[in-house]
Formats: sequence, C-alpha cells, structure tokens
Amino acid sequence: MTGGIFNGFEDYRTATEDDYRRTLTGGLVVFDANVLLNLYRFNSTTRADLIKVMQSLGDSLWVPHQVMREFWRNRESVIDQLGETPKESLTRLDKARQDAEEAVRAWSNRIYLPEGERDGLLTRLNGAFQAVRHAISEQAATNAHPHDTNADSIVSTLEPIVAGRTGAALPVDDHDAAVAEAERRIAAKEPPGYLDKDKPDAEGRAGDYLVWKQILVEAAQRPRDVLLVTSDGKDDWWRRAKGQLRGPRWELMAEFRRSTGHRLFMITASELIRRADSLTDVHVNPESAEEIERVENTTAELMPPEVVRSLVADIYRRIAEQHDSMLVSSNKHRVISEWIEDPAIGGLLLNYMTAEDAWKWIDARRSEHTLHALYGRGPFADLVPVRYQTIDDIVITACGPGWYPEPGTTRGDISGHCVATNGTSTRYVCWGDEGDFNTLLDAVAREGNTPHGKPAMVIVDFGRLSDPAYYSSVAHKAGVDFTHIKLELRPNPDYAG
Repeated sequence: MTGGIFNGFEDYRTATEDDYRRTLTGGLVVFDANVLLNLYRFNSTTRADLIKVMQSLGDSLWVPHQVMREFWRNRESVIDQLGETPKESLTRLDKARQDAEEAVRAWSNRIYLPEGERDGLLTRLNGAFQAVRHAISEQAATNAHPHDTNADSIVSTLEPIVAGRTGAALPVDDHDAAVAEAERRIAAKEPPGYLDKDKPDAEGRAGDYLVWKQILVEAAQRPRDVLLVTSDGKDDWWRRAKGQLRGPRWELMAEFRRSTGHRLFMITASELIRRADSLTDVHVNPESAEEIERVENTTAELMPPEVVRSLVADIYRRIAEQHDSMLVSSNKHRVISEWIEDPAIGGLLLNYMTAEDAWKWIDARRSEHTLHALYGRGPFADLVPVRYQTIDDIVITACGPGWYPEPGTTRGDISGHCVATNGTSTRYVCWGDEGDFNTLLDAVAREGNTPHGKPAMVIVDFGRLSDPAYYSSVAHKAGVDFTHIKLELRPNPDYAG
C-alpha cells in the first residue's frame, strides 16, 4: 500500500481558512469558560461583537458541562475583581494628588510664592484630579455588573445562545475515573491540564481534563471536527514556538483523531474575532480583536499566587548573586534574555503569557517591585536575601529604641515621612537623600505647628555627606534633630528563602 506525504501524519497539516470556515458551519465550536467569563471584562462594543459571532454559529456551538460549571463557579469572583479595580485606581490617584500637592507646596515655599498664587495652583491641580476621579467613577458605574442573575445582561444574553447546546455532566463513575486520569496525567506531564498541578483540590486540578473528556465524548457521538475557542494560552494545550501559538499539542490532536476519526483545531478568541469577517457572515469592529487580546494578555498574568512567589524568590536570589541590587541597564538585557531562556523562569512564565509579556513581567519585578522589597516594603519584602535599612530602622536611628512609625502615617520609601511614636509620645520624622535637604526642611517647617514633639530629619544616602557640619548647623537652627544613615545591604531578618 502506498500513500501521500500526509498519510499517517495528518495532524502535521496546517489548518487552512477553509478548515476553520467548514468547522464553524458544520463542525462543533466549543467555547472555553475563560472566553465566557471575559465577556464581563470587555467593553460593550467588543462584547457585542463576540456575542454576534456566537449567535451566528447556531447548532455548531456547543458548551461542555464543565465549562458551564466553571463559568458559574467563577462568575461572582470575576465581578468582584472588576469592582475592586476602580477602587485601587482611585486610591493610587489620591496618593498621586497628595504627592503633587506636597511638591507644589515645597516649591512655593522655596521661592516664597504668595499664598494666594500658591492656593490658585492647588485649586487648579485638585480640579484636574477631581475631573479624572469623576471620569473613573462614572466609567466604573457604567461597566458595573450585578451579582443578581435576574439583572445581569450577560447572563440573559447567553441564556438563549447556549440553550439546548450545553452538554450533560459525565456519569458519576466516569467523572471519578476522569479525575483519577487527570491526576495521572499531571504526574506524567501529559496534556491537557498538567500545569494546573498547583491547584489545591483534585476537582480543580482536573478541570481542564474534564473539559477535554467531555469534548471527546460529544465529538465521538456526533462525529465532527472540533474548533476549541479559548483564551488559555498555557503550554498544556498549545504548541508554542518562540512565544507564538502554533496550534494544539500533537498529543491532543492524535488522541482526538483516535477517539473520533476527525480533526481538532484551536483558536484564541482574539484571533477568531480578528478573522470573523472572512470566516463568518458577521462584521465586527476592527478594534474588538485588539481589546480581546489585551484582556487575554492581562488575565494570562493571573498566575497562582504560589507560582508568583516562587518565581519572584528565584529572581531576587539571582539578583543577589549578581551583586547588583537593580541590574543596571548595561547588563539588564543580557541577564533577562538568559532568564527568558531558562526553563525555571522563562519556561514557567511562558505557560501563562507570551515571550514579550514574560520580558515585561520580569522587568517589572526587577525594577519597581525589587526597589520596594529592598526597603522592606510590599508583598515580596520577605523574598529578598538582603535589604537596606527599613523605615522602622530610620525611625529608631532618629528617635531611639522603642520608637516606630504610627500605623497609617507613613508616606514614601526612599524619601518620605511619618509620625513616629513610642506608645505615649509622637514625633514627626522625615527622610531623603542629600539632594532632598531643602525639601525636608520645608516639610519640617510645615509640621512645626503640629502637636508632635521635636521633629527629626534623616539624610539617607549611599556615601558620606559633602558637608555634614553645615547640614547639622542648619537643622539645629531650625529646631530639628538631624541624623545621617549610610545605606548598606544587610541580611534580611524576615527572609523566607
């Protein structure tokens, strides 16, 4: 018997436009739970475009029972997360307003600007911030989604689309067998779902495999090609080359062919919308694909917290081994490139995001997050092996043992201020580098009428002061206790590594 180049190697054939078009009209089109949940994250135009495409599929659309189960299990938490986002933005905006107002006051004090002119600037500044604040609040109210399913427009829109097109749960014995098979595949690193190994319970770890099993069962009963539409870019579903998704894993295509005699295709939701005009009869807004891709990239970074901490700890350990607390620009590119290629860092990140996003993720932890951690602040402060003196150390140096920052009064990291207390008395403490000396004096002057005790000013720098006697004399005349701290890396007593 003779055959052609693809005989026995059918799964190596690249999917064509005709393959997608034929499956969209005559196959099974399966939408994953992440696509349905992202409907809450899209703007109204993008949401409407995706809904139109789903409606156009008719009986080709099919939703596994496990997908619908995950939709309902995660719907309220997605709504809650979206509700918290504007609150976090408004908190950061308020802090930025306070910092900007403080900068204007310090500048106006240095040049002796008349109070009326200063207050006019502050009024304009606060007006601009209030306008932005109002716009954020208004947009948040427009995009809010109710928990009440009777008032949820997304639920009411999806209901007729999936009616009669949602699969049944597996029988109990088959379900239990599938959970056991999922555990076996996780141990053997067989797709799909083995990258969910860090989920705390067996049902959660088995979620992807249950979706897969239900697809196999349905496609065997209704022998058709299947197109899986997903926003899950992890490598236990996809083949990837240089960060680009190339199609389903070979193992999945082979298993699907053995079980059904047909072909498996996969496409991201953003790519489906990008090609909607050519693949379907639906016309969509060209910007909708970009919006979906942005959401896919954003949600891809939602790694399990334990994975994030493990990666951050590894990055901080390597930075410490480089003896370079921030990785200066001269070697940053080389080092991050090496980390992207390292299976322990880049290999893990690429399970959740593209290579480009992995680079950005590492760079963010290298810069801003590392800086906070080195000063004992932020969620990763216990993951740096060494750190500089913390604000607690600054307060003790300025005021003495037993003094500490009063909760809720601390502002800033490298430069900032707080109200210090020993439980009975309070003192205003401000700190910054040598270049901040005049700004710190201005800050102390503003606090001179407060009920706190004698204020303290601390110069925190990496070297010696250029003229310590001068600084001490000026501070003394201003009625301020003056201290200098030389920053140096020390073993982190809170290190969790």
